[in-house]
Amino acid sequence: MPRHRTRRAAVRALGLLAAACIGVTGAAFSAVAAPTPAAAASSVGGSISRSEVLMRAGDWYSRRYDSDLTYSMSDYTWDVSRSRQYRRDCSGFVGMAWHLGADPNTQTLDNYADPISRAALEPGDLLNDTTDSESGYPYHAILFGGWENTAKTRFWYYSFGHTPVEKVTGASFSWATLSGHPTSEYRAYRYRKIIDDPKGSGNIYGVLDDGRLTFTVVNAAGVRTHGAVVSSATLGLTPAAMAVLNFNTILFTTATGQLYRVDVITNNTSLVFEPPILLASSGWTLTRLAYDGSGHLYGIAGTTLRRYTVNAAKPDLDDITGWVTIQQSGFSQKTLTTTGPDWILGNHTDGRLLSYRIDGVGDWTGSTLRATTWQVFDQIVSPGGGVYLAHKPDGSMLHYVDANPYDGDGDDISAAKTVDAGGWTQILLSAQPGTIS
Repeated sequence: MPRHRTRRAAVRALGLLAAACIGVTGAAFSAVAAPTPAAAASSVGGSISRSEVLMRAGDWYSRRYDSDLTYSMSDYTWDVSRSRQYRRDCSGFVGMAWHLGADPNTQTLDNYADPISRAALEPGDLLNDTTDSESGYPYHAILFGGWENTAKTRFWYYSFGHTPVEKVTGASFSWATLSGHPTSEYRAYRYRKIIDDPKGSGNIYGVLDDGRLTFTVVNAAGVRTHGAVVSSATLGLTPAAMAVLNFNTILFTTATGQLYRVDVITNNTSLVFEPPILLASSGWTLTRLAYDGSGHLYGIAGTTLRRYTVNAAKPDLDDITGWVTIQQSGFSQKTLTTTGPDWILGNHTDGRLLSYRIDGVGDWTGSTLRATTWQVFDQIVSPGGGVYLAHKPDGSMLHYVDANPYDGDGDDISAAKTVDAGGWTQILLSAQPGTIS
């Protein structure tokens, strides 16, 4: 995707992000949906998550009886995304799972990987036998699938040494052989471009149009695991923007410039909060608000981007200090969220998804992660870890993962996964920062 960077320049043509609000309606949700396979996020030869490696490998395994997946050291077959064809043998299978842009054989796979200990093996890593000690073809590569117990004495793996592709479970390094090759000869390797999947869960608060609060949890894989829990009480105010500071503290602004703090008492089976505390009666005409989890609160008033320093977990007004204008004008994005300390993200009405690193007054770096199509979202929030939760006006919520949210490049943003096809009817949404990593 195109990328735009600019530093110490007027934001005029870009326009920045706006308030990150995402909605989940009352008790509209029923059973939590089961996880779906990870969507392809990588490009040929690019970074790839462990879950995508296993998804790609699992595609060939699921098609193992197809005529185009008989074992061959010379024939090739398409990968799941039809981005490239790969050789139908053990090293070709690993190269396909890793989404390589080349066709190494067993003896050259380690040119793309670094040696690790067997104890350090994680899903998507390689076990490679390149020792010439057997009759026939002595080399073999297998794809490590994962440990089956906490003691790391049993594991499973994929192997394509003959027709069909095998998925071997209950394997052990105490076995004499793995897929017919001496276990002692396998060495463990890690692909240099493999990345860990995000871990954790996003805690998302929202406001319904009748003033009630909601609380929902969506895990790193994009599965709703809790809620929505809806309060019986209403806020008693009309919020213009909101920012979750921590698990039980939320800030709200109003169109008339007031600033409120709401302290949550419980959000488990019921959502109960203390009456809103008025911190300021004027001066807070921010229509988009987001907290970065490391002491900086960002807000947009009109098209002006401001930054405040928050010095307490449950701040009074005296604890919100040192506000500065980062840019006087031009920040006209629809949404505003943070992706890490002093990183903000949002979409524009023209379809762009924009990311900014903020270094100080007039000092920032902006990047266009996506050039089109993101105008369909009216709220975007990020609980960290490159996870973006994007809401449409029809009440649907989509889940994206940015493999590296700080590289200024959106080519490594995953395809959309649906969290819920509807039911998110909040008028504002905000995620607790840094709960996914």
